[in-house]
Amino acid sequence: MIMLAFWVLWVGLIAAAQGRPLVRNVRTNDEFLRLLNYHKDVTGMGVIVDFYSDGCGPCRQIAPLYKNLAKQFKDQVVFAKVDVNRNRETSGAQMIRSMPTFQFYMNGRKKHQFSGGDPNALQQWANRFAREFKENNVKVTRDALEAFYKENAPDKATEENLDKVFLKAGDKGGRGHRNLLKALKKKYNKVPETEKRYVPKEKSAKPQEDPPKTKTKKEEPSKPNLHLASLEELQEELAKRKVKLEEELEEQATDDDQEEDDASKQFQIWAPDSVGSAERVVIVGGGPAGLSAAVYAARAGLKPVVIAPPNGGQLQGKGVLVENYPGVVDSTGPAVVFEIQKQASKYGTLFSDEMVVEAQLSSKIGTPHVLKTNSSTISTHTLIIATGADSRWLGVKGEEKYKGGGVSACATCDGYLYRDHPVIVIGGGDTAMEEALHLASTSSKVTIIHRGSEFNKASVVLAQRVLSNSKIEVLWNTVVTSFQGRAETEEERAHDPHTTAHGADQTEPEQPLLTHVTVKRNGATEEEIVPCDGAFVAIGHDPNTQLFKGQLEMNDVGYLETKPQSTHTSVQGVFAAGDVADAVYRQAVTSAGTGAMAALDAERWINENGIIDERKAAEEEFMKELLEEIGAPTEKQEL
Repeated sequence: MIMLAFWVLWVGLIAAAQGRPLVRNVRTNDEFLRLLNYHKDVTGMGVIVDFYSDGCGPCRQIAPLYKNLAKQFKDQVVFAKVDVNRNRETSGAQMIRSMPTFQFYMNGRKKHQFSGGDPNALQQWANRFAREFKENNVKVTRDALEAFYKENAPDKATEENLDKVFLKAGDKGGRGHRNLLKALKKKYNKVPETEKRYVPKEKSAKPQEDPPKTKTKKEEPSKPNLHLASLEELQEELAKRKVKLEEELEEQATDDDQEEDDASKQFQIWAPDSVGSAERVVIVGGGPAGLSAAVYAARAGLKPVVIAPPNGGQLQGKGVLVENYPGVVDSTGPAVVFEIQKQASKYGTLFSDEMVVEAQLSSKIGTPHVLKTNSSTISTHTLIIATGADSRWLGVKGEEKYKGGGVSACATCDGYLYRDHPVIVIGGGDTAMEEALHLASTSSKVTIIHRGSEFNKASVVLAQRVLSNSKIEVLWNTVVTSFQGRAETEEERAHDPHTTAHGADQTEPEQPLLTHVTVKRNGATEEEIVPCDGAFVAIGHDPNTQLFKGQLEMNDVGYLETKPQSTHTSVQGVFAAGDVADAVYRQAVTSAGTGAMAALDAERWINENGIIDERKAAEEEFMKELLEEIGAPTEKQEL
């Protein structure tokens, strides 16, 4: 029995001592529920869960911030992530309809949920959970309360009263014990002795070792005879093994963190120098156009700077195989973007993962253009604009409400959430055709709603593939008038693991879910209902040129105008590449081609106008002054 007790304790120790990574990857629904219950019952820390997908651009964009928050609030807030592709049980049980979606739990109860990459909201909830953990990380032991009552209210120091108090406040500490202390303070103007409910494990100091003994050949290393040991000796051995195990786990966790840090440092990050030197080439945009320009400019020795969030443009949202990009076979869009980023970085490209919020373009050669980002200012002699174009929305009733609950603009990001469910696609161009064909491979039925009588904006091949697909139906001459849905039913709520788990909140907020759209046919007086669980808006794009309005020439819908057979815009030293200047093709390969053109045009412009590398010149001047100060001969003096 003693040996059995030892091994039970040892197994429990291994489970308890497992090093928790900064962001825990939750692979099963059982693991998800255990995570919530553990931190409800043991630590009292809040849990933030990121539901994500590798093929989702916004998910990749918010991931570095999420990890930084996990570092900032380590041992105060728990950060977890669920890959909706690998853990369908949890994402299905939580009715996740869009990525990224963040859920926030405290004491096993869901306090909040939102979809989209909102760094401010994440920071606010992390701050709130950390504050609550600090305030509630307290515990009053039964002995401490009994001693307190014996001193201040002897009539209450009875077993019956103590049972009553701990039944109400709980026996695990936390908020109930915090409220108990408040009540005692108010009544007696003092409180009993307390201890922390949860103390994060720290790396144990290695015990001082005795000098090594000289062994003879016959001498065997000392090993405990566990089968002969008493319970006290087993506990002592267990304590020793605990120290060793925690040290090994700590070293392993450190190695894992180092590997992640090394991976995050594979791209060189731009930082301003002390004298504010102007760059020779700055590229705004991180899609195929911007990155292709970066590769060409970097190989020309121009040390370009790419300013863009790490979402990689439209190609980053491609969660399916890339089939029409030369030389790429069986690869996803995010993988293609990542490889181009590595290639650009290899040749000296610098990256800034920020957003440009203001641009001041210069019409005078030699006077740099100035860009302001979220936190810095960068000047440059040439600027390549590769900001792409954003998806358009309908702007009808319910569209905003059901975003994250069924309404989306990216089938490749969210389509697999509607496997074996009916969906609709709104639009009639190539984007709509591609979305419909992608969804037809997984959804039970796809209905295209198009306001025209033919697909005159779609390529013939794609349109034919759509019309010949038995799972796709087309509603011609029809428009969507509203998105409609419902909240969770009582039955759904009854099977929601977070409403059935012990201590879960039974009044958590309802999630609006799309069930249908209302449509109206041309000339009709009444609306019709089209049932669907997912709706994908694919009605075109708006070029991201707002920063440059009034400074650069554009066409009537906002696409940048370039000079014939070049990427030159209407301002000297400013070039345009990709979808931001292409209202016709809008393909990854054409964007990459114009990116290369823009880099070549920029290089030629720099050479023609004698633009020097100001950083290098400043460094050389500094070294010259330094050598003169210390009296060392300069290169010319040596000659």
